[in-house]
Amino acid sequence: MREVEQAGVGRNAPDIGTVLHFPIRGEALLVKLADLLRKQVASRAPERDPLLLAMSRCPGSRLSIDRVAYVDFLPDQATYHVVIEAAPDATITLDTTDFDTVVKFVVQYVTGRNSEPVALEAVS
Repeated sequence: MREVEQAGVGRNAPDIGTVLHFPIRGEALLVKLADLLRKQVASRAPERDPLLLAMSRCPGSRLSIDRVAYVDFLPDQATYHVVIEAAPDATITLDTTDFDTVVKFVVQYVTGRNSEPVALEAVS
């Protein structure tokens, strides 16, 4: 116990406190990314495949973009892990500590998925 003066009155107060869990910086940035996507591109998402933009906590923090793409923040490594399942046999991943790179990559993905599909021919 320590002596505490409050408004001129002395009293004993225990040296205890409560630790509040605030979002770590990486998680807070994922929330900002979700807000950015909601404001700029979510309204243009196709109805057949809408954006989810949902936050969850696995062991780390996850922003689910849609049914095939998500961004994890791994706090023990301070790293962002972006995963896009481009096809049943192809997955694109990006691991980086640079949040600006994550934003550019995700915005490009979301913008591309919202545009009209382009027919391409395979050259053999």
